[in-house]
Amino acid sequence: MMQTMQQQRAAFALAGVECAKRRLDKKQCGEYKSHVSAFPFMIHANGLGQAAAFYRSKGKEKKDYYLIYKLLSDWLSEEGQPFLGMDLLDGITQKDMHAYITAQAEAMVFMDWVKKFATAFMMEESTEGEKTNDNTIVSE
Repeated sequence: MMQTMQQQRAAFALAGVECAKRRLDKKQCGEYKSHVSAFPFMIHANGLGQAAAFYRSKGKEKKDYYLIYKLLSDWLSEEGQPFLGMDLLDGITQKDMHAYITAQAEAMVFMDWVKKFATAFMMEESTEGEKTNDNTIVSE
């Protein structure tokens, strides 16, 4: 059965968020959610190139930034995507303007899925108990 592009995006984003959740502790998961939420705005405000370079550079210090960068890079290098077989920063610096604009638009749509899944599946720590996905407190 053939999947729609939205299904492909959603499946790839979900797999990436699940992988990040396994690799990060609870505090890092909260940071991941926050940084995922900020990424589309950074793309909109500064462009894909600067936002991606920022996340890649921060990834040297913080694993969550790198996982976000890598997930988007992996998606944009998939079959049918503008940077096929390339790292995100290589694609940004080596491809033409049409590929860049296409990648930027695709990044915005894809990151929306990542943000939704991170919000749905990554729990935050709380001093009073553990928060559920709807932000209610559950006592331990």
